[in-house]
Amino acid sequence: MTEVNKQKFYKKLAVTGLAFTLVGAGTLGLHSLHFTGEPTVASAASETYTTTANLNIRSGPSTSNAIIATVKQGTQLTVVGQAASGWLKVSYQGKTGYVSSEYVKKSASSTTKTYVTTANLNIRSGPSTSNAIVVTVKQGTQLTSTTQAANGWLKVSYQGKTGYVSTQYVKESTGSSEPAPAPEASVYVATANLNVRTTASTSGAVIATLKAGTQIDVTAKAANGWLKITYQGKVGYVSGQYVRALAGMKVVSNPESIQVVVNKQNKLPENYVPKDLVYTTIPFTFKEQTEKKKMRSEAAAAIAQLFAGAKKQGVTLLGVSAYRSHATQSALFSSYVQRDGYDKAATYSALPGTSEHETGLGIDVTKGDGTCAAQDCFGGTKEAAWLDAHAAEYGFIIRYPKGKDAVTGYKYEPWHLRYVGKPVAQAIKSKGITLEEYYGIK
Repeated sequence: MTEVNKQKFYKKLAVTGLAFTLVGAGTLGLHSLHFTGEPTVASAASETYTTTANLNIRSGPSTSNAIIATVKQGTQLTVVGQAASGWLKVSYQGKTGYVSSEYVKKSASSTTKTYVTTANLNIRSGPSTSNAIVVTVKQGTQLTSTTQAANGWLKVSYQGKTGYVSTQYVKESTGSSEPAPAPEASVYVATANLNVRTTASTSGAVIATLKAGTQIDVTAKAANGWLKITYQGKVGYVSGQYVRALAGMKVVSNPESIQVVVNKQNKLPENYVPKDLVYTTIPFTFKEQTEKKKMRSEAAAAIAQLFAGAKKQGVTLLGVSAYRSHATQSALFSSYVQRDGYDKAATYSALPGTSEHETGLGIDVTKGDGTCAAQDCFGGTKEAAWLDAHAAEYGFIIRYPKGKDAVTGYKYEPWHLRYVGKPVAQAIKSKGITLEEYYGIK
């Protein structure tokens, strides 16, 4: 087939839609197509463009780069910058890549506006509070939108994510580079089981009841010691007597990392669930097949090797508790608060979202006879001594070592193992430090 005939053939395929099928099968790269008569893009700054042909989005500004997505003719893309040689940097469904400017044109009605949140705010997967929360942003966060509001909701983009926010809690940016002021402490925790009410008074109707340890976003102070909050899309009021500010709390950006640091200042994303949880093959102090027997696959394989290695040296171990879901950790922490009060409970139990058990990388173990499970008496056993000496050989550390309470935030727990991989575990062991000290963070 001559080059001219090839071009005619490809152009016919694109018009009939068959080109998209061929691209999906990996037999045709549409960046090689040439459509005449379409204007090239002269400038781009967070504007919306429409594809004029089925089009590959690539990882770099060249047809030699990998294809990360293929979109149909007529698809809208957000152009975030220009690249060399007629390529544009675009954002599409959370992915960032490059397309040839030859096959896109500026959308006629595209107008990108920047908004600023006036309160801590949930971005949801759809235009309703019944939709799932994609991400929660703080007051003063800038969001971009190319879609007009409908029914009081805006479609917005934030850090590659797309979702919807209520127009009640955003205002159009005036162009000032100064962010909107944020509260002194925006994230609070309930120190007791707590009612959320419709008004700042006990006479207000109860719209939700929060367990002790629940984290809430405070958007404003109300009269008489009450606080206005948002929780799971609901707006209400709680008594300030039963909440406490969590100063410096951050959400980790790498929850799937084997070396993720989760502690009292660094929490997992809301309702995070590890993707590769599997049942471990080690014996536990109980027979039921529950979530407490699960770990992430790499950690599960490593703990099996550790148990086998211990047994060869005459040390028998049992698992006590491995993975805990967010709901389980919430119920557990709340029960401890009910029993011992918030302050004491926080010295030995983690707030929901800040527990290593929720990562799928932590596990509590005990002696082969099941005694001293998660108790101080375990510290004086031969099993504890063996773990202290050999756990790092299998990629585990004693996460909360003796004398490091001020660093880790928790008292000595010789039974709590955390998988971090052999190189990091052995480095931490050799230096006699904690995970926080190893990475130089709090």
